[in-house]
Amino acid sequence: MSEAVRRALNKALAERQQAGLMRRMPPPPQGVDFCSNDYLGLARDPRLRRRIAEISARRAPLHGATGSRLISGNHPELEALERRLAEFYRAEAALVFSSGFAANMGLLASLGGVANKLFCDRLLHASAIDGCRLSGAERIIFAHNDMGGLESGLNRLKPGETGVVVVESLYSMDGDFAPLARIVALAHSRGAGVVVDEAHANGVMGAEGRGAVAAAELEDAVLARVVTFGKALGLSGGAVLCSAALRDYLVNFARPFVFSTGPSPLWAQWVRAAFERLPALDDRRAKLRANVDFFRRRAVESPWNWLPSKSWIQCLVVPGPDEVRRVGETLQQQGIAALPIRAPTVPSGQERIRVCLHAHNTPEEIDRLFAAADGAMRASSTR
Repeated sequence: MSEAVRRALNKALAERQQAGLMRRMPPPPQGVDFCSNDYLGLARDPRLRRRIAEISARRAPLHGATGSRLISGNHPELEALERRLAEFYRAEAALVFSSGFAANMGLLASLGGVANKLFCDRLLHASAIDGCRLSGAERIIFAHNDMGGLESGLNRLKPGETGVVVVESLYSMDGDFAPLARIVALAHSRGAGVVVDEAHANGVMGAEGRGAVAAAELEDAVLARVVTFGKALGLSGGAVLCSAALRDYLVNFARPFVFSTGPSPLWAQWVRAAFERLPALDDRRAKLRANVDFFRRRAVESPWNWLPSKSWIQCLVVPGPDEVRRVGETLQQQGIAALPIRAPTVPSGQERIRVCLHAHNTPEEIDRLFAAADGAMRASSTR
């Protein structure tokens, strides 16, 4: 490494350290789980574990894809999974990716070939932001869930131009929902398409966990949905749900698909096994909703600044990187795994403790969280 490059690296790291924003990879948090995306507990589900063990114990010709799907990696198990996904989500077609990040980025970056303008909610996930930037299309960013701002942006579409609105059904750092029906109506009134990232709604919302788009009966009204398997499904990977024509377009133009080794055929069987379990988990989805209701009653009684979320993602605002870090450390010392979120993931001054609720959390655990948070906040406010 050249000395100039070494100095530049050290300078960038020192600046981040001085700002209190240095990221490290810690061991898995200990204590009551209020930080993972395992909303339905499928990552720890014994029936799914046994099913995966059975699948893995079979003699299979290949456990790795061996190449991109356009060369040697297009195995029958992957195509069977995509057919299952299209059937389950009532989509015309599906295309799997190695991660939700790759699915989002690949879809949106490739849409630059057909869309002149992308209309992006300000709070989109980093994967969507990167995809939109790479698309080469003009990006018009509207204030979060601001329908007036979206309408003003859509009014900038010129005759003959193509536009796509990009939103999430459930936003991961605020825990609020997009008004999907209004977004679709506005987009259609200007001839624009809609892409919905369903990462945090998939598996939880809608009949059998089909997501927020399905719950709103908008499956045929959106251009594409992105679903992930690393949250409520308890595994990894993601997929784009779309028309057959858009699937063919992605196979040709989505670079994370074209130039990546295909997913493992064994992984595809694991994901299908998760979808065997998912429709039967209505009791867990009901328990999760009950936990949200209980949590909100406790949040209303709290003197601290809990964001008004009605979802399984709840946030306690603790402005300042040092302050939110101290509160997070205190919670962990009390056996509560709820972690601090700092800039640049959220805006500076809006740092927060992010709480993810699960079907397996109990009211007693939620009470423990509030008691620990109250003590941590009182200690922080007296510093």
